[in-house]
Amino acid sequence: MKSILFGCVVGLLALIVRADVAWSQAADVPEFDTNGNFRSARVQGNRGFYPHEQWLIVDRDPEGLNCRDGSGAVALTLYYGAVVASNFEHQGDDPIDIVNGQAWLRVEANIVDVQRRITAERAASYICYVRANARYIAPIDPSSLSDRI
Repeated sequence: MKSILFGCVVGLLALIVRADVAWSQAADVPEFDTNGNFRSARVQGNRGFYPHEQWLIVDRDPEGLNCRDGSGAVALTLYYGAVVASNFEHQGDDPIDIVNGQAWLRVEANIVDVQRRITAERAASYICYVRANARYIAPIDPSSLSDRI
């Protein structure tokens, strides 16, 4: 009876240790506040803050998500499933700006990925702003992008 109990305890400890190891390998991503707004595209790491690069468009509106230029005009439309990159202009920069209480993320969007067409046989990139809110975008966990065969 003692050997069965000992075996169960050892098995349970092995599961707990394995869960801790796997959990510690996950990358951190930006978090949103109680209103769903992302306040920063920088994440605290072991050696200070580091930039978070990729975001997934999660807005399921069939009309798409507007990506606006610096004056607020619609520059292009992003659709559910598109991936955009944070646009860090300078080292230490944060591409999220708060304007009139709303968070906006400066992104680089590739027109080939956005509209499934090629402009002048080259991939045109655009810098524009999307609402930095969990209703519209989600940070992509970089550890989920590992090469798997």
